[in-house]
Amino acid sequence: MPVIDIRHPHSIGKPACRAAIDAVAGDLARRYGLDVIRWNGDTLEFSGRGLTGNLAVDDDEVHASIRMGAMLGLLRPVIEAEILRQLRERIG
Repeated sequence: MPVIDIRHPHSIGKPACRAAIDAVAGDLARRYGLDVIRWNGDTLEFSGRGLTGNLAVDDDEVHASIRMGAMLGLLRPVIEAEILRQLRERIG
């Protein structure tokens, strides 16, 4: 099962980071058909067709952990690059 594991630093504070992560998740939902997106504490959990994972917000870091099915796993490099691009744009 293909996995994406990203740790990205931030210095914008948890509330601003959570808002940015909401925007990232919204974009991922539109692109990859996520149908369950919910916050559990400081962790945004999501799932959809062939994709499950979470984005955890700490005081100074976001940790993305995403598991993909075999078919969507073929797009792993594209999905990972898109998540990194959005994190850079939205939280620095």
